[in-house]
Amino acid sequence: MDKKNEIEEERIIRRGIHKLKPPPPYKRSDKKPKTGPTIMVVPDSHAKPGIPNHRYEWLGRMAVDLKPDYIVNLGDLWDMHSLNSFDKPGSKSFNGASYWKDIDVGLDGMLRFHSQLDEYNKGTKKDKKYNPELIFCMGNHEHRISKFIEAEPRFEEIISTKDLRLEELGWEEVPFLVPKKILGCSFSHYFTSGVMGRPISGIHQAASLLTKQFGTCIQGHTHTYDHSIRTDSMGKSLHGLVAGCYFEHSENWAGPANQMWRRGLSVLHNVKSGDFDVEWFSIERIKSKYS
Repeated sequence: MDKKNEIEEERIIRRGIHKLKPPPPYKRSDKKPKTGPTIMVVPDSHAKPGIPNHRYEWLGRMAVDLKPDYIVNLGDLWDMHSLNSFDKPGSKSFNGASYWKDIDVGLDGMLRFHSQLDEYNKGTKKDKKYNPELIFCMGNHEHRISKFIEAEPRFEEIISTKDLRLEELGWEEVPFLVPKKILGCSFSHYFTSGVMGRPISGIHQAASLLTKQFGTCIQGHTHTYDHSIRTDSMGKSLHGLVAGCYFEHSENWAGPANQMWRRGLSVLHNVKSGDFDVEWFSIERIKSKYS
């Protein structure tokens, strides 16, 4: 296009803009930028006797709908009330507690989740089946089993974390407080600091994760939600993410703290070298679509 025609076209566009007429659209790009993998982050879900496990079926339906490349469970799926050290045997709150009931209700939740993946893959062509990477970071509630055996070694041949049957269900089991690195992101039930190994906490917990761990960290544990982003000297984005909780019920022991908890889960899109676009799904949003 010569200069004269270019000037005339510019005048036509300007006259159109002055009349509030939209200009001609730009040509759509033929070559789109590649996006990174997706990670679904499932925070503490606390399966326990007496509480229905509908939320795990919703989770399975959501997974086959969104098809994240990774599903990371941050632990405390099994509540293990029977092994808690706060309620004494014989107390009202401990009445009826059973190790095997605790194990079974967690497995019930897991099986409900997997049933949705199996249903989707049934009859699906081999190259179209959905098989995400499944990562399970052990939480302090699952760790109660190991702590109990340490205190009561006579039960060593009777119970163990193998009762969770994570390997059989296709999950990679990550030991309690051992971070799992995926695409530059560190996942753990919680992260610690100081010589005493206390959980990182405080009103600005996500920012504290960054200042004390020096990298992108995603954790559960507190049932609250917090997200902080910082940029290093090379322009790389670092995220601290405290992921909330994935259950609807209230916990009697928590009292007013129940109101502080953010219920739902996060999906990390376009994950590259510890950076990502985070999308929050409230449990109400999940329930409205997948229940």
